[in-house]
Amino acid sequence: MKAKNKGKISYALQTITILPLLLFGLIILGVGTHLFTKSMNSEVEIELNNVSSNLVTMFDALYPGDYRLESGTAIRLYKGEHDLAADYDLIDCIKEDTGMEITLFYQDTRVLTTITDENGQRIIGSAAPSEVTKEVLENGNPKFYKKTLIHGSNYFSYYIPLRNQDGTVMGMLFVGKPTAEVDAFVRRSLYPLLLVDIVLVILVSLLTFFYTKRFAAVLLQIHGFLKNVSAGNLNAELSPSVLNRRDELGEIGQSALTMQRSLYTLIEQDALTGLCNRRSGDKKLRQVMEASAAAGTPFCVAIGDIDFFKKVNDTYGHDCGDMVLQNIAAILRRHMQSIGTAARWGGEEFLLIFENRKLDAALESLNQLMENIRAAEYCYGGQAVKVTMTFGIAPGDARDAGKNLRIADEKLYEGKTAGRNRIVS
Repeated sequence: MKAKNKGKISYALQTITILPLLLFGLIILGVGTHLFTKSMNSEVEIELNNVSSNLVTMFDALYPGDYRLESGTAIRLYKGEHDLAADYDLIDCIKEDTGMEITLFYQDTRVLTTITDENGQRIIGSAAPSEVTKEVLENGNPKFYKKTLIHGSNYFSYYIPLRNQDGTVMGMLFVGKPTAEVDAFVRRSLYPLLLVDIVLVILVSLLTFFYTKRFAAVLLQIHGFLKNVSAGNLNAELSPSVLNRRDELGEIGQSALTMQRSLYTLIEQDALTGLCNRRSGDKKLRQVMEASAAAGTPFCVAIGDIDFFKKVNDTYGHDCGDMVLQNIAAILRRHMQSIGTAARWGGEEFLLIFENRKLDAALESLNQLMENIRAAEYCYGGQAVKVTMTFGIAPGDARDAGKNLRIADEKLYEGKTAGRNRIVS
């Protein structure tokens, strides 16, 4: 009888002790799940917002001009003079890097998208939901939706209006993330906590507290990084502690970094030579001018042109011309690495910015560069190819970027007129 009563008391004590703990644990788990999901929704919104803003900025930078639609045998969406419908590489690259779906609407009609049907065909021609049309297209307001049904699948989605230069809303940009993917991430994160909660509720509470704190810290780092990139800082750095994580947060960090590098390559770097492109070179020149004005340090600007480059293309073909450009660019990059910047200015022209150097020091360095270019020999199709360059160089003026470029270009023209393969200062 004693044993039986003892068993009942033990059962009762276990019940009144464990049951409240289990109930408390379930409440904590429920509240934690709600807060975690809310936090994830918020971060997804921030992420979609940043990607959509970056894409709009990228389209404006890469393809100046207004959006317009032309119809013939097929509907074509243009940005300025660029046919967006003929070039899916950009949005496909962003999708590959971030895992997000992207759609461009002209008015309320989907004309460019990464979303495909079960046969792999892009889903174009369909209309945006009416509530999206009213809020984004008619009212001109960006909008985040937690649940948007597209071709049978739900998405976290962010819609942002596309405006022409006069402010007219011509369409919308959609960036979306599958709801199932976010839900799966939430489940994978919470299942281990549920198992531990059943074993020991207090330990689960403590672990949840510390895990959430660390989790939020990582998200804040990623958020800060994306915010910097969205603001135009393509040299922003993401903490190694995020990149070295072996979980979904680490993958998100890697995706954000890959997106930043893709943006930098598309916006700042010349695709053929790997040097700064004209936009980036002009930006660097203005930074050097600002530093010169602030500190009183000298600088010099040179513009160089490959001599008889058309003859190289006509004689050996454009592939050989590309090879020559790449090799010349490599020489320029190595030579300017510690003393300034080299940028492809256009065609076979290159811009050199010598920092913290007066004209005599810059000329000495440029003469050494000329010798390196003259000595270089390239083999194409079993034939030796050698080229020379002509440079115009001038001391920098911290007040007028146009003057710097104009004088260097005039000096280059003098060198061309005088017979090429020389430096004119």
